[in-house]
Amino acid sequence: MERLHFRSLGEILYELMTGLLFYPRTLWRVLLWPTEALTCSPNGRDEAGAEPQGGQPSDLVSPPLFLLISILLAHALDLSLGGGLGERASSDLGALLFRAVAFSLFPLVMAVGTLRRQGRPIDHATLREPFELQCLCAAPFALSLSVAVILIASPTGSTRLAGAAIGLAAVAWYLCVQTRWLGGRLAVGGFQAFRTATWLFAVALFCCLPPAVLFLGPHGAQPV
Repeated sequence: MERLHFRSLGEILYELMTGLLFYPRTLWRVLLWPTEALTCSPNGRDEAGAEPQGGQPSDLVSPPLFLLISILLAHALDLSLGGGLGERASSDLGALLFRAVAFSLFPLVMAVGTLRRQGRPIDHATLREPFELQCLCAAPFALSLSVAVILIASPTGSTRLAGAAIGLAAVAWYLCVQTRWLGGRLAVGGFQAFRTATWLFAVALFCCLPPAVLFLGPHGAQPV
């Protein structure tokens, strides 16, 4: 039993350290080629369930770990630079928990919404693949939006303007990726896919309100 226990800890440590090593490469690919990154599922199959020739690249971080590292990096930037959620939350732990829950809700809402519109059952087997794919695009969105919040809280006008620009660019990039992904998954036109992406994005934002009140408090949940 102890041998199995240490083997599991070793695997966790290996995944974490290799995740840190391959994180910049994964972030670069997802930012520049998000559609290609979302083509293959985490288990090496494409969207139709067929085995692709190359499979998923072996030098990329697994999607959930990619999102987790992005959340931790965003929290570290918040603590070091100040002015973001760290100052609005009742504690640093509360800010971290809110980030973890909020940015995990986005891939969950997008995955569930996609499955419902496909008429597929929602269970552990069907939800895992779209959820993990959604973690890929949620990671850079979480990081860039967190940076935007930090900059917007600055007393300098030019810094606040830069933060607003980064935030708008992050939302535009995320909605663009979701529109293309939903268009392919649901086999609908661009306008219908954009409308669905916008609706699911709004639902995800609404779902973030209870965690904001719970972890940040009533004052921390108010707009900056």
